[in-house]
Amino acid sequence: MNKSIIPNLFTAANLAFGVIGIGLTAGGHFIGAAICVFLSIIADGLDGRVARALGVAGPMGRELDSLSDVVGFGVSPAFLISTMFLHDIGWWSYIPFVIFSVLGEFRLARFNINTEVVHGYFQGLPIPAAGCLLATVVLSGIHVAPWVMFVTLLVVGYLMVSQVHYPDFKGHSDEPVSLVALGVISVVAIIGLVWDWHSWPVLIFALYALYGIVNTIVSIFRR
Repeated sequence: MNKSIIPNLFTAANLAFGVIGIGLTAGGHFIGAAICVFLSIIADGLDGRVARALGVAGPMGRELDSLSDVVGFGVSPAFLISTMFLHDIGWWSYIPFVIFSVLGEFRLARFNINTEVVHGYFQGLPIPAAGCLLATVVLSGIHVAPWVMFVTLLVVGYLMVSQVHYPDFKGHSDEPVSLVALGVISVVAIIGLVWDWHSWPVLIFALYALYGIVNTIVSIFRR
């Protein structure tokens, strides 16, 4: 048996959970759809590790991974948020849904092109983090105004294709850790938990997104 099939099955699972999530959203099962986003991230985390362990990592797997990520972390969570929070604004809900999905695709394409160039950090918010941020809003059960989610989809979508640098958690980051950035996200975390402690899952990914922004601004001023 071709060993490359094994990691590709995990990649296929990533895509499958994305498709299932879309179906669940269409049926009004929003919690199930949000859970599918996290099942996708588990599958996404395993495919590359398994491929490297078996010695079958290559460009084919990388392309399949990106195609699956578009659905699992781009289209599926964006459709979930659009359907759950923006249904009252009619066709306007398609604008952030489409923009988020398209920018996610561009984010992945740029990542593949710059794989040999960018090291020690992520250029732009990783699409799995973006998708999980949206999913945690649903899982937390917090009430968010439609216009807030409208803007959130656009902002998070932009962050994916921005020049903002994010830690890659691989132990060799090229980005210096800013105490200012850590201080800012700590204050925001405390305020968020005091405001609504149920929001802690959202805060995990929101603070990651915020950290990259603040740390990049601090780095610009340092230079």
